Amino acid sequence: MVIPVQIEKCKGAMVASAIGDALGWPNEPRSKNRAKKPKVTDEFVAWIRSSNNPRWHDERILPGEYSDDTQMILSVARSIITGDREVFFAEKELPFWLNYERGGGGALLKAAKSYKKGLSPWQSEYARDYFNAGGNGAAMRILPHVIASAKTPDTARLMMDVIKNTRITHGHPRAFLGATCYAYALDYLLRKDTVLEYGELITAVMKGQEAWGMLPGSDILGEWIDIAQKHCEFDFWVEWESTRTRMVRQLEFIEESLKKGLILDDTKVLTDLECFGKANGAGDVAALAAIYLASRYANNPSLGIKIPAFSFGADTDTIASITGGLLGMLSGTSWIPEEWKMVQDYDCLLQMTELLLADNKKEATKKEVAGAKAQNNRWNITPIGKMRLVDEKNVPNGKNGVVLIKKWQTTLGQTLYTKTFQPKDTGNQPLPYVELPQAGRQLQPEKQLQPNASLKEQRKFVLNPEGIADLLDNPKFKTNITVGKVLKIIGSLMEGKETSVDIARQFHVEPSVVEQIEKYIQNEYY
Repeated sequence: MVIPVQIEKCKGAMVASAIGDALGWPNEPRSKNRAKKPKVTDEFVAWIRSSNNPRWHDERILPGEYSDDTQMILSVARSIITGDREVFFAEKELPFWLNYERGGGGALLKAAKSYKKGLSPWQSEYARDYFNAGGNGAAMRILPHVIASAKTPDTARLMMDVIKNTRITHGHPRAFLGATCYAYALDYLLRKDTVLEYGELITAVMKGQEAWGMLPGSDILGEWIDIAQKHCEFDFWVEWESTRTRMVRQLEFIEESLKKGLILDDTKVLTDLECFGKANGAGDVAALAAIYLASRYANNPSLGIKIPAFSFGADTDTIASITGGLLGMLSGTSWIPEEWKMVQDYDCLLQMTELLLADNKKEATKKEVAGAKAQNNRWNITPIGKMRLVDEKNVPNGKNGVVLIKKWQTTLGQTLYTKTFQPKDTGNQPLPYVELPQAGRQLQPEKQLQPNASLKEQRKFVLNPEGIADLLDNPKFKTNITVGKVLKIIGSLMEGKETSVDIARQFHVEPSVVEQIEKYIQNEYY
């Protein structure tokens, strides 16, 4: 067996993660797939998703398109490339992701909404939910951190980066330890330059528990841990140690199970790992399931990804995605079937890998962006970079109107879909939504991503009959607020000098009132 070089391993991990995501997404319990009984297949399939954002409609998902798992991988990758990874991810990537998210989990959505308001989730109305969030939404996205550290091996630093990234959206030890355990396994396979023995990965992860399971110090979590102890319904450190101990016991169970060889029953093992229970979306469950599957199918990566992708009742997309990450990191790209190279944004995934491995990530990215700009001059400005409109179509929303779905492509080649609702009777009236939604205000002033310094920003307040009805649906606009106060709030939003939270405090209204008005503020550049 030829051992792939590191760049091939990293490319394999990125692409195989997206493949697992795309194969498993239609089968995930929360996918809202119209098909009652999806079939097991070797190929990507088109499917119909029942979506309620921004209004109920049927959305056709094309073969090979991925969900939030891969969206988050690419978001973290962009954040690392900027050099200010935590700030960029929290203040720009997450708020803007709300405009194009596909299948996002509850913890991610709440965190993103919190950052859009200018608040960290542990300081928001979602604080209790945040500290109870032990899902796999963190583990599924940390692959770029492993790739970015390929040339400068430092396990302790890698674990610190993963913990800091996890903290942005999740506050429970199951999320932290699932992410660090997965990162440790990825890093082990990245540096493995000999043939992987059967069961070796399990042994390595068990031996590395002092690295991935170490309690983070105050230098990493700082005052956050004090806030955690106030809001948690448990003792954070006790829960951390309890989770780590349970994970080690599960690793021992996997080690014993692998000894059964050909008579091993994958469904039984995955069941014992809680993949089909109430905790099937937990970070530690996903990491352990993926490590088991990668160990068992190291010599057959395609089958290793298919099994979790079609394990109906489990978190199919995420477990298949991180299993793909491990198998791709082990085997590179040579094993990937041609039909699986049709996965959404295949070339973008390869390019992002190369940028993460570049010695000067910013300069390498500038060259790629400049090349994309030279081929097309119709670029729109967004908080995460520039993108161009590729296609648009309407899908019906019952008798009320249509949902306009726009397909965009970033300068680095990622495909995004944004949606707006258009009532049937609007005629030529302007819509109460911006064409390409902007992210929320930043926690700290930063340089705006603009095409050139000569562009100026102009804000407009646009309200049509549909928008008026939308505002009146909120009881607070009927009894608790005057027209004069509404106009003052609009004026403050138009100035753009204060966050929506500050404006709410100034006028003694709830933030939701300001946010509802803010939907009708349009940003234009001229």
